[in-house]
Amino acid sequence: MVLFLALYVTALGTGGLKSSVPGFGSDQFDATDKEENKQMIKFLNWFYFFANIGSLMAVTVLVYIQDHQGRDWGYGICAGAILLALVVFLCGTSKYRFKKPVGSPLTQIAVVFVAAWRKRNLQLPSDSAFLFNDDDVLHEPPKIKKQRLPHSKQFR
Repeated sequence: MVLFLALYVTALGTGGLKSSVPGFGSDQFDATDKEENKQMIKFLNWFYFFANIGSLMAVTVLVYIQDHQGRDWGYGICAGAILLALVVFLCGTSKYRFKKPVGSPLTQIAVVFVAAWRKRNLQLPSDSAFLFNDDDVLHEPPKIKKQRLPHSKQFR
């Protein structure tokens, strides 16, 4: 029982880290600037690399230390690593870019589901060039600059 609880807590912690930190980190870069876009890609690559190296070290080196030196050393190393990460994170708060939230994320999710439900019986055109955004047709700049995803044939 304790083993499964430990595995669930580990998965929950890892899932929280790997899902929220990349989003916060990518907000620090301007995706429209080519140089910052390259830096964002590097950041994400290095983030996942070191997250996986940290996981590897936790299940190999840390287990070895706990087996040969004692659990107090293992817990102490974990606590020290967390404190060091917290200090490094807090030292940079004055330089972070904060994006103000635009509306509720639940409203945006609900809009997608309602639009999908209303369009569930529509037939797709044979030519994907007919799938376009209203802003593209009117040749008007959007009021709020939003990131658009390109069309793909992935789910056809």
